[in-house]
Amino acid sequence: MAADQAQGQGAITYPDGSTYTGQWDKGVIQGKGKATYANGLSYEGGFKDAKNDGLGTMSHPDGYVYTGAWKDGQRHGEGGAGEKIADARHKDWKIPVFSLYGESRAPTPAMLDLVDAFVFDVQTIACRAYTYVSTLRLLMEACAAAGKTLIVADRPDPLMLAPPDGPLLDPACASFVGLVPTPFCTGMTLGETALFLRDELKLDSLDLRVAPCPGLSRRLALREIFPTWRATSPAIVALENALCFPLTVFFEALPLIDHARGTPLAFRRIGSAHVDLAAVELPPLPGLAVAPCEYPDKHGQMLRGFAFDVVEPRAYRPAAAAFALIAALEKSFGRALWNFPGSRPEFYAQLWGTRTPAPPWPDFEIPHPLY
Repeated sequence: MAADQAQGQGAITYPDGSTYTGQWDKGVIQGKGKATYANGLSYEGGFKDAKNDGLGTMSHPDGYVYTGAWKDGQRHGEGGAGEKIADARHKDWKIPVFSLYGESRAPTPAMLDLVDAFVFDVQTIACRAYTYVSTLRLLMEACAAAGKTLIVADRPDPLMLAPPDGPLLDPACASFVGLVPTPFCTGMTLGETALFLRDELKLDSLDLRVAPCPGLSRRLALREIFPTWRATSPAIVALENALCFPLTVFFEALPLIDHARGTPLAFRRIGSAHVDLAAVELPPLPGLAVAPCEYPDKHGQMLRGFAFDVVEPRAYRPAAAAFALIAALEKSFGRALWNFPGSRPEFYAQLWGTRTPAPPWPDFEIPHPLY
């Protein structure tokens, strides 16, 4: 079956061995189906535009299973920036489940009245555009104002071996995808970020308690820090997706270039159905292995472009690499990169956190290194 013409029931196998079997509509995965991924994850349930949507079950190779609501590829309560997730009630415990990706991005007074202490225990990526850190800031401010205790259960971060990298946040460009006054890539774990925010935002009244990770050290190799990976969202199904997120997330705003969203290779590939990337000349990108490739986009159409693999995490500079990559594409395609239908220049600026993202960037020292 030709994926770009698939209608009704069908199946596809991707080059890395990942598969999808289920319903299609005009070449797009829509309806009910089952996806299995090369890293051992599987998802069965609803899909919309090739993303998990509605009710579904994600099974992890370590035996962890999540069954519940999904929207735009995100678990209920962990929705993507700009997507609204409704409040709910826990089906077993019969207690309210409040969404901070719904009508409110921060806890309301009514929510705070029901809670004595908060525990923030979320795997994130040390990149300002990965919005869990925006939620952390808003939660810290709300807890400080209401006199609530906040406990941050620290976790290793995929980018913690790379130093802080990228432009600082311009308050004029602040948004939910850029809300913390750090470089674009922070280099910090969540606990280190919380300690920084407490000082930077002058939250002196906040009862903040950080629980560090025993045995964690920046002297360890990345594969020692992350012997396994549990998906933070269906788009970040492997450590490699997380590492490449800050490199290619900007193509959310520049749709001339595909970045494999809706496939297991999300953020690890770029290509285009509209321009030929073969002539693009990329400069050396420290820490990255770059190779020409072909891959199927979320519709199953084969695209030619580049594959990215972080091979030296300590040498990797995600923001510098992203800026160099976009500059090379602009040199090849000019204004077409910015004028293609669906382009969002304002969102592009919000992702960077500034309208002037060009280096050099100010130095940034991690003020409270825990590891």
